[in-house]
Amino acid sequence: MKIFYDFTREKIIDKMKSDFISIAAHQLRTPLSAIKWSTGMILNGDTGPINIEQENLLRKSYVSNEVMITLVNDLLNVSRIEEGRFGYNFINGSIQEILDRVLNNAKQSIEKGGIKIVVDNQEKHTLVCLDKEKMILALQNIFDNAIKYTPRYGTITVTVKKSNDGFLLVSIKDSGVGIPKKEQAKIFSKFFRASNVVLMETEGTGLGLFIVKNIIDKHGGIVTLSSEENKGTEVIIRLPLECKITLPNLFLRDN
Repeated sequence: MKIFYDFTREKIIDKMKSDFISIAAHQLRTPLSAIKWSTGMILNGDTGPINIEQENLLRKSYVSNEVMITLVNDLLNVSRIEEGRFGYNFINGSIQEILDRVLNNAKQSIEKGGIKIVVDNQEKHTLVCLDKEKMILALQNIFDNAIKYTPRYGTITVTVKKSNDGFLLVSIKDSGVGIPKKEQAKIFSKFFRASNVVLMETEGTGLGLFIVKNIIDKHGGIVTLSSEENKGTEVIIRLPLECKITLPNLFLRDN
């Protein structure tokens, strides 16, 4: 006996949902950018002097607006991934350059949390086939999680080395709150947030690791995660040293 099930309706509903997210995100982007621009001008004194209370209130508004912009960008990235419009431009580049950019972008958050960063890169001059901007986005998402869920004065350790089977291994290990074991299988799903971090009331969309996995997959790599609650999380990215990308309309050039 064979049972057939028609998924047409589910696919239509899923597409409608994705289209709605894409349209909503695009519509939100313009006013949020305008709010950022005007608030920034006032904070910089371009419209005249402001007092301390006004400045503090505006800075809170600016930070909240940045959170919304991050959410919108995440939604747009997910929409592009699902529609196959998340274009790639592969080059031969070094992971060290990517790490430098990511750590510089996260400098303020790292200092605010009193977090210690330890970097052990044994392959500073090794070139890997990658899209710089997409790889920065992937590592930035991993670092954002590590910083957000690591208690004050915790440690984040970054290790880069070659494997014996032709991969470059990038490990990002934190001393944070970890992820419950029974929930780890869902960690790369859309909109998933572990129950313990939800209780912490930290901000997050649950889209970061979904984006990370898609980016690493497109690089012909593998991303894995191991974690223990209250002891930390380690994310390991395996990137092929030889470029094996065969997808259409992607090209490789030397840096």
